[in-house]
Amino acid sequence: MNNFKVAVLSLTALVLIGATSLVVQAQSGFVWESFKPDKRAKPVKALVMGKRLNYYPLEKGDNIYITLTGPTKLRVLSRIEFGSDLGGEKSYYLRYEREDGKKGKFRRVTTASTTAMLAGDPSTHLGTSRSIYIKIPAGKHTYRFYVGSKSTYRLYLRFYERKASLQTSADNIAFTPAKFTREVPLIIKEEEVSYYRVGSQDSLTLSVIGPTSIKALARLEFDPTMSTDQKFRVRVLEDGVEKQVFPLRSEPSEVAEYCEMSETVVGKGAKFFIEVPRGKHDYTYEIIDNGRSVLMRFFLPSKDIHNNL
Repeated sequence: MNNFKVAVLSLTALVLIGATSLVVQAQSGFVWESFKPDKRAKPVKALVMGKRLNYYPLEKGDNIYITLTGPTKLRVLSRIEFGSDLGGEKSYYLRYEREDGKKGKFRRVTTASTTAMLAGDPSTHLGTSRSIYIKIPAGKHTYRFYVGSKSTYRLYLRFYERKASLQTSADNIAFTPAKFTREVPLIIKEEEVSYYRVGSQDSLTLSVIGPTSIKALARLEFDPTMSTDQKFRVRVLEDGVEKQVFPLRSEPSEVAEYCEMSETVVGKGAKFFIEVPRGKHDYTYEIIDNGRSVLMRFFLPSKDIHNNL
């Protein structure tokens, strides 16, 4: 009987450890890991916010092949060549064909980026990055990327595969709100990051077990009427009661941009911290200034993450 109890306890412990491992992985999210396409594709160097990155050019008559084993998810980051004229917008189509004949195309509209250009010719600017996403089914699959036979533009592509990330060595781990109205993906230094909008039509609540501290990162969204330096205030309610109001300041970011075309511009991140007392507490975030919206992201210390699974 004692041996049976020991076996049951051991099995229970293994199940709990396995469940915890899965939850940590889900809680920590994922990363987009860049990879090279087929060897026939030759890269060119682009300067993006001062960083030299490999991009793969694509124009009429060219093909770029990539092979992935699913199930997984593919992200293709694209930029159109603008040249020296930075005015106006440009639209383009990126097309693909899978080895089984399945086809698809994506239309994107973009403006010129002042921080992305060809390394060998800095006068040739590239467009603001736009992304497409393709679900890769189970098994090994090859995709051919191309542009239409009547196209006159040149694209520059980078390829990313979605992979799980435990981030166990990080001092702070990204923490997803318990309730939110809208998730907004941003591209920050070529990587996709999830933020959550707070404003007159959007709200979010974070459920946290203390004692711990919440690190919050807030990015004001700038509309065309706003000047480049703005103050804004974030009100934090703890279990429905106002805990603190944070006066913050922001200006347009040079490293963060929307995944999709937007009339607004992402602001630089402003940090603030919330001390969480012992027990479970709900934190609701509000923007005091009428008509303004803020994108937010949250982190907990890695040592406290297991209490919040």
